[in-house]
Amino acid sequence: MIEEQVLNGVLVGGWGLFFLGALWFSGYLIHRQWKRGQIRQHGLPAEATVLRLQGTPIRINRSQVFDFLLEVRLPGHAPYQVRLRSRWNDWNVRVMDVGLRLKVKVDPNDLQKLVVLGPVVPQDLSRLFSGLDAAPAPGDPVKSLSDLQRMADEGLVTPEEYARKKAEILDRL
Repeated sequence: MIEEQVLNGVLVGGWGLFFLGALWFSGYLIHRQWKRGQIRQHGLPAEATVLRLQGTPIRINRSQVFDFLLEVRLPGHAPYQVRLRSRWNDWNVRVMDVGLRLKVKVDPNDLQKLVVLGPVVPQDLSRLFSGLDAAPAPGDPVKSLSDLQRMADEGLVTPEEYARKKAEILDRL
């Protein structure tokens, strides 16, 4: 009987610790999202350039997380570098590459914390497909289809854009 009470106490205590941990983690995520909103709303406007991007093995909702090195140019400050781990598809960016200029907001209390708003220059997807629209040489439609499939797999094109371009490529065959 006493062993059963001890076992029940351990189980209740274990669930209690689990609940407290889940509560703390939820609070952490809510606070982090609130802080991002505060920076987005009250942060200092700046520009950043992607100096380096490297994929990590981490995926969130099938989107890969990247390590970025950004050079931030904040008016009145010398350019400085910020390391950031994020999913770039959260940034309203269609094509990510080194040298891309981004609009950011910087936390006035900690210049290492920032929120990416999007590209400085809106990205036109027609650049992505410029090579696909050229007159194909023998064998090129296959390469164009594989390139298009890769872009779709990486989330660079919407399903509608994929279907439209695939139909155009197949019409050339």
